[in-house]
Amino acid sequence: MHMDTPFLCRAYRQSGFTLVELLTTLTVMVALMATGVPAMQRFSASQKMMVAVNSMTSYLHLARSEAIKRGLRAVLCPSLDGKRCLKSIQWQQGFILFVDKNANTKRDAGEELLRQFQPNSPKLQIHITTTKGRRWIRYQSTGEAPGSNLTMTFCDSSGFVDPKAVIISRTGRPRISTLKSDGAPLDC
Repeated sequence: MHMDTPFLCRAYRQSGFTLVELLTTLTVMVALMATGVPAMQRFSASQKMMVAVNSMTSYLHLARSEAIKRGLRAVLCPSLDGKRCLKSIQWQQGFILFVDKNANTKRDAGEELLRQFQPNSPKLQIHITTTKGRRWIRYQSTGEAPGSNLTMTFCDSSGFVDPKAVIISRTGRPRISTLKSDGAPLDC
């Protein structure tokens, strides 16, 4: 019986991690999280910025092509309700595209609503503003956007991503930039 005791002790011996091993693993996990979380936040913000800029560029191309195709003016403007234009230069809450038959840059009864954009998330982290005093983008039947160059600035409210701009020239063509049309840095 005396000989079985060492064998029994070995058979029921508990296996596990030592405190040093657990602390080492925990330290490595914390270090990975500290570097991984900000990287994921930057990646997520970058993706949101890219989606916002590409969506707006797509709407601008659509507005221009609809004006040319229909031989009428098309207007893109900020909108909260998806029906009427706001008197604002803030676009992140939504916007509409409509045919402006009477050329007054307001959506009147009988003027066709071509598209509307309402963000899926009420906490959209990308703020979109246009050049001061430019509350809408109007395309002529020739595809031109009368007036001076218009700059739409896209700013990430979290600060993880540098601002971007979509600049619409008088010819109506949008281009993406990291600077204002005069070469100055973008303001957020």
